[in-house]
Amino acid sequence: MRIALIGIGKIANYQMQAISHTKGIQLVGAHDLDPLRAEELPGSVVFYDDLNKMLQRSDADAFLVSTPTYTHFEVAMKVIEADRVAIVEKPLSTNQQQVDDLMTAARTRKLPLYTAFHPSYGREVEWWREQRDDENFEMGHLIGFESCFSDPYCMDGKLTLGAVGKSGAWIDSGASSLSILARLLDIESMSLVDGRMTAIPSLNCAQVQGLGIYRFKTNDRTGYGIVDTNWTLGKNYKTTRLWYENGVIELDHAKEYGKLRLEGMEELVFNLATDKPRLVNHYCGVFANLTELFEQQTDNKELCEVIHRLLFAAL
Repeated sequence: MRIALIGIGKIANYQMQAISHTKGIQLVGAHDLDPLRAEELPGSVVFYDDLNKMLQRSDADAFLVSTPTYTHFEVAMKVIEADRVAIVEKPLSTNQQQVDDLMTAARTRKLPLYTAFHPSYGREVEWWREQRDDENFEMGHLIGFESCFSDPYCMDGKLTLGAVGKSGAWIDSGASSLSILARLLDIESMSLVDGRMTAIPSLNCAQVQGLGIYRFKTNDRTGYGIVDTNWTLGKNYKTTRLWYENGVIELDHAKEYGKLRLEGMEELVFNLATDKPRLVNHYCGVFANLTELFEQQTDNKELCEVIHRLLFAAL
C-alpha cells in the first residue's frame, strides 16, 4: 500500500517511523504549506508544494491527513472530491454535521474512508485485549470504567504551544478515550447520560475540560463509566481503569503499562514499553490494521460514526 502524507508536522515524524517498521506500506509522497518541511522527508519521497497537484499526479493508494484538527474537514473533503482515498488523523472533524458530510461524500463515490484512532493501538491496550480474550485472569463481568486524558496545554490561564492545531480538550482527547474503550467493550451499546464542558472565554479553545458520563451493556447487564479530559492539571496523565466483579485493571497510556489488582492477590505490574517511542508503537498498530483493511477493500466508517456520535453528544 502506497501512502502520501498531507501535513509534515510533529506527529508526522512518528507516522513516518511507523511506516518504516510496518510491512506492506510505503510512503511515496508528501505535501505541506511550508516547502522547508521537505527536508524532513526520506530521499525517496516526492514532495509537492501544491495539494491539488499531488492529488492529481501521485501514485499513492491513500492520502493521510495529518493537519491541524480544525482543517480535517476541508482537507479530507478535498481528497474525497478528487476521488482519492482519505485516511484522517483522529478526530475526523470537529462537529457531527461535518462527519456526516464526509461520510456521505465517501459513500456516494464508493470510496473507503479511514480514521486513524492511534491511541487505541497502544501496547497496553493490545496486551489487555489478549489477556481478556485468552481468559488469563478470572475477572468476572465488567461493571464500570474511568478514562482520564490530561495534557498540560493550559498553564497560568494561557494556552501552551502543545495546544496549537488542536480544537479542545474534549474534541481531541475525548476521541482518544472513546476509541480505546471501543476496543475494550461493546461501544455500540454505549449511550450518553450527561456531558459537562468548561471553556475560558478569553482563550481561543472550545473546551479546556470536558466530561462525559456513559452507560453501557455487557452480558445483559448495565454498567456506567466516565470519560474525563482536562488541559488544566499541568501534567501528562492518560489512564483507563476497568472495574470488574473480581478486580480492576489500570492501563497507563502515557507510560505503556498495565496494573492488575485482583481480590486476594498482590498487585501485578506489566511494563509493555519498547525501545520505540510510544506514538511510533501506536502508528505501527494503525498501519498494520490499515493495510489489512485495504487488502479487504474496506475501512472503519461504522466504528468512526459510533465514536463521533458519542463524542459530539456530550457537547
